[in-house]
This record gives sequence, C-alpha cells and structure tokens, in this order.
Amino acid sequence: MERYLPNPVDIIPLNVPTGGGGKALIDMQRERPDGYTIGVFPIPGALILQERQNGRRFNLYDFSWIGSIGPGDTYAMGVRTESPIQSVADMQELSKTREVSFTSTGLDGTSYMATVIACHLLGINAKQIIGYGGSADYIVGAIRGDADAVIAANSSLRRYQGEGGIRIIATFENESTLPGVPDAPALGQPELAQITIERMVAGPPGLPADIRTLLTDALDRAVRDPEVVSWAQSVGVPWAPNPPGQADRVFREQAAFFDKWKTVLTDS
Repeated sequence: MERYLPNPVDIIPLNVPTGGGGKALIDMQRERPDGYTIGVFPIPGALILQERQNGRRFNLYDFSWIGSIGPGDTYAMGVRTESPIQSVADMQELSKTREVSFTSTGLDGTSYMATVIACHLLGINAKQIIGYGGSADYIVGAIRGDADAVIAANSSLRRYQGEGGIRIIATFENESTLPGVPDAPALGQPELAQITIERMVAGPPGLPADIRTLLTDALDRAVRDPEVVSWAQSVGVPWAPNPPGQADRVFREQAAFFDKWKTVLTDS
C-alpha cells in the first residue's frame, strides 16, 4: 500500500490485544480523523463485539470504511485425519446421541459465530470448546483431539489438510473448490455460503472525503499488485479482491446477515 500513496509514508502494523479486538475498535472510535491511523477488523466478528457491549463504546456504522484486505473468505468443516467421522451425515447421526464438540476462539470470535450458524442450519447438536488465541491455535486443538471437529475459514483450514492433520469434510462455498468435498448447495443449505469473514479496513468516524478516497485508492491498488497476487498463489490462497470502492456495501451486507442471526447468536 505504501507504493500507492502520493507521499513517502511508512505503514506500521500494530497488533492491539485485549478484548478479542475490542480495544482496537474503541481506539479507532476515538482516533483523530486525519488518515494516519486505520485498522483491519474481521467482519462480522466485530459486529458480535458491538452487540455484546450494546454499542456503548464504539459504533461500526460510524466508521469510515475504506476497503478489504483481499477477498472475503468462506468457511469449511474439518476433523482430525484419524477421526471416524467421514461426513456431515456421520456428524448429524453422532449428535443424536451426544453433543458434537468444536474448537473456537470464544464468544466474540467470528469462528464461534460461524459454528453456531452452521450447526443450526445442519441440525447438529453442538458445543464449543473455547479459549484459543487464534485460528492456528484452535485448528491445532482439533488436530490434538480437544474436540470432534473444527469450523474455520477455508484459507486457514486448508493449510492443515492432509499431512497437516486435518481432513476437510465440507466446504461452505457456493461451488466446491475441493474435489470430492460437498459444498453448501450439496449439503442442502445454500445459506452456508453466506457465512463469510471479511478482513475490512476502516478509519475513524468523520474521515474527510478526500483522505478517504486517497486511502481507498491506495488499498484497492495494493490488493491487485502483481507481487501480492503472486504471493497469494504461492501460499494457495484464492485471491479475487472485492470490487474497488465497495467497502460500505460489503459492510452493510455483512451487517444485514448478522442481524438476521442475531437472536440465535446472542442466545447461544
């Protein structure tokens, strides 16, 4: 992104821990709208945080949405390679006798949300083992045998497929990109394909239009940079960035999907 800004600027990534991302969101709400501080937030995970704190400390609808880091990511369901569970049908049968366990980060995580919605749609009686620090931790937890299965972003789960210890038994894509693995329509639940994670970039509320346009243009060009595209191909990440200038639309579509499932998520 530095290449596409009009002046020489160093972009310094800062990880802001605490509260499952909540502190970073609160900080962004309070930042000066001068364009020198922007943030990357998982959507709809951040919407869960906002719902749980009743919008008291930050409001995502007020943020100045700039764009996305790459394309949105769908989810997939996997089990450890030696698991006797071979399919979603096997899991549904198992859940008639006991709760099927899944690893995830916690109540405010996007993986938690994805697991709740997917199991609701698929009729799986599920419980979640929570407390993991991130996607690598809870996927490794499933490989270790902490739980029966895991639901994670496709790009994350595929890194552990096969020799990595995970066998993917379902992908929540509209059309499966994994040979022999059923997709959302094949599972009889096309709505599963709407469970996505968008890694969205935002500035604080009130970002002036000229600064917002400048940052949007730089980010849109950055995610299409040949080096970035080449990197994505080298690590096996499907790379089809969202159309330029569509950040507000993408955010509001995600917010509408979250609102539809809000009751199920907050009651879980």
